[in-house]
Amino acid sequence: MQRLGLTRTANSYVNRLDQAQKLRDIANRNNYPYKVKVLCEKINSEYDFWNQKENPSSEKLADLDRDLIFIESQINVSSFNKERIDLLMSKYGCK
Repeated sequence: MQRLGLTRTANSYVNRLDQAQKLRDIANRNNYPYKVKVLCEKINSEYDFWNQKENPSSEKLADLDRDLIFIESQINVSSFNKERIDLLMSKYGCK
């Protein structure tokens, strides 16, 4: 009986966390400074990963380098290239 109460409480807490995360995702859909920050982190980590491989693909590194240069150019601008940022968000699997 006591476990049932704990289970309900835990499920309720998890559901609230899921709802809060969904609300954050909705709020960040049009938050381009946030998207640029997420992309910068993601592209940097992928670039580091591919750069540490023994035989890195030069095409992959060149592609990552182009994306990294673009996204870093978007950090301190007032008007974002929204289409390209959205394209990169889907390309790198970011929400």
